[in-house]
Amino acid sequence: MMARAENVQPDAERLRWEVVRLLQDVTVASDRYVDSAARGEGMHRTDLHALSAVVRHHDVDSPLTVSELAHRLDLSAPATTALVDRLSANGHVVRAKSEVDRRRVTLSTTDSARETGARIFMPLARAMSAVTATYTGEELAVIARFLDETSEAITAAGPAERDPKAVPNRQGGPRTQADAAASGAEN
Repeated sequence: MMARAENVQPDAERLRWEVVRLLQDVTVASDRYVDSAARGEGMHRTDLHALSAVVRHHDVDSPLTVSELAHRLDLSAPATTALVDRLSANGHVVRAKSEVDRRRVTLSTTDSARETGARIFMPLARAMSAVTATYTGEELAVIARFLDETSEAITAAGPAERDPKAVPNRQGGPRTQADAAASGAEN
């Protein structure tokens, strides 16, 4: 009986590490897709992440503020301003004073942003739909729970408090890669 438990344990441990490796592969594939799609539209990866955040908030009728966007993308205030300026200039977002607190600025998407998003992400959505169609509802529920818990674990594993000023760039300046991307600089 003991020998069997020992045989099962290494297989389970091996499988756990295989899942982690596969998650890394998914992350790399997703990053490549987003990078390529963004370049094809003359945009940055951070632009697409920002548009996604604004659309998600818009879809649930909860306008996203500029400061919430900065926090969500882990950007400094100047990098977020440059990002929103760029998205606004390209016709993807509109700034408006909050109806609840006139001191706050909210962001909403435009038809152009939704058209761009559909053009970029519909091929991916169709491919993912084909994959998920091969699973039962019960299997999808387990996968969804796993992905949700994994997302929470990744967030929890990060620094408790992020300070963009504390992360120097190669020249020693206070800049993150996300700040560089948001301001339009090359990484």
